Amino acid sequence: MEVLDYHKLKIFKTVADLKSFSKAAEILFLSQPTITLQIKKIENYLGITLFQRKKNQLELTEEGKILYRYASKILDDYTQLENEVSSLLSSSKSFLFIGASSTIGEYYLPEILSDFYKENPDIKVNLFIGNSKEVADGVLSKVFNIGLVEDNIESNKFDIRPFYIDEIILIASAKNNIPDTLKIEDLKKYKFVSREIGSGTRNVVEEAVGTDLNTVMEVSSSKSIISIVEKTELLAFVSKLVALKSLNEGLVKAIKIENIDIKRKFSIITQKNVRLSSIENKFFVYLCKKGCI
Repeated sequence: MEVLDYHKLKIFKTVADLKSFSKAAEILFLSQPTITLQIKKIENYLGITLFQRKKNQLELTEEGKILYRYASKILDDYTQLENEVSSLLSSSKSFLFIGASSTIGEYYLPEILSDFYKENPDIKVNLFIGNSKEVADGVLSKVFNIGLVEDNIESNKFDIRPFYIDEIILIASAKNNIPDTLKIEDLKKYKFVSREIGSGTRNVVEEAVGTDLNTVMEVSSSKSIISIVEKTELLAFVSKLVALKSLNEGLVKAIKIENIDIKRKFSIITQKNVRLSSIENKFFVYLCKKGCI
């Protein structure tokens, strides 16, 4: 007999928060058919329809809104229960689930997480890596309570704490005969490989140099962008953290742009009025000791 359990309610709330079955599947590390099946099971169990589409937008039905209100309370109570019980059982594992945008998750965080794990060997860590928008969505839907983003998040729903200043540089293949310094108007002469829309890196670059770059290729992996630049005439704006290895090996070179200096803040985001678990708070403090601004 089907029951309305935590797992199903979590899936339902995540779909409702993100307004997308596919995004919910990605953040919850599940397949989209699994998400669809679990939503259908809830609908069959309650005898209602939870979602409807209006102008290509997924929205809750009136019945869905009622379930959402109660599901939110149940999930919050469940999290509170877990936190209080785990604090009493010193022998139990502490779970740390965080979300990080691509540059942070792949190039900044591994060393931090490794050191934190050495000091806390009884923890279990789950790290979601996506773009800044996906991470912010994950925090809003409470899939994870701590998000690390490289974009300027403007929302009164978050508490935001900058922790690192990152530099964005323009790179070209070391074999490219491009001048070492360009004027901003020279950029239109070249073709670019760029991150996808929604990426923190792309947002910051477009704020600095405009949106009319001749982007002929969009790639969601910064590492892949570096490899493409190494082997082609394409240019790219990337975090210096990402390019450092290839710069040191002489595979790419940095190109200066007159009067343009692109810097951005990496930030910790948490949802307002959400109480972090003891291990989440411990990681938050640990990260801030490394360099909160």
